[in-house]
Amino acid sequence: MILDNLSSSYEWNVPVGPKIRFVHGDILDDEKLKFVFKDRPDIVFHLAAHFANQNSVDNPKTDLMVNGMGILKVLEFAHLTNVSRFVYASSGCGVYGLESTLPYQEHDVSISLHTPYQVTKLLGELYTNYYHNLYGLPVVNTRFFNSYGPGEVPGKYRNVIPNFFYWAMSEKSCRLPGMAPKRETGRTSVTS
Repeated sequence: MILDNLSSSYEWNVPVGPKIRFVHGDILDDEKLKFVFKDRPDIVFHLAAHFANQNSVDNPKTDLMVNGMGILKVLEFAHLTNVSRFVYASSGCGVYGLESTLPYQEHDVSISLHTPYQVTKLLGELYTNYYHNLYGLPVVNTRFFNSYGPGEVPGKYRNVIPNFFYWAMSEKSCRLPGMAPKRETGRTSVTS
């Protein structure tokens, strides 16, 4: 079963098959959560997020609701239905902060974070650890770094890699965060 509000995805990108059920809904909606957990899933993959660092800076309350309250609600339903495994999609760029040295090690978590997204992704890990420590909920915290795949679209608040592909295919300049836009003759410089 897939629960998604399609805020950053599209139904055409949802897999179709006889064993796949798609529910259009939000993790903040208790009724939708009751519906998807009524079949008592064995494993939960929590991939929902209000993502993008700048998006969280521009919309910190939404970020806290989705990434903070959202993980708490899903964890509670997972606990109540005794799932055998809870896999949480955290963020590698989020929880390590700017002070950690490469190569990152799992314990190199920072509390000197710079965006609400970083704070709420770390909060999600802390909540999963809390549910593990208090209730014995089997959890796996994963830390993705700029993951991408089929169906990704470029745009503001989107993953950087689809934007890089779009800019390259459109013969536009790729602008890295923190860099001033490059002026070119005959071309428009694109920034995110």
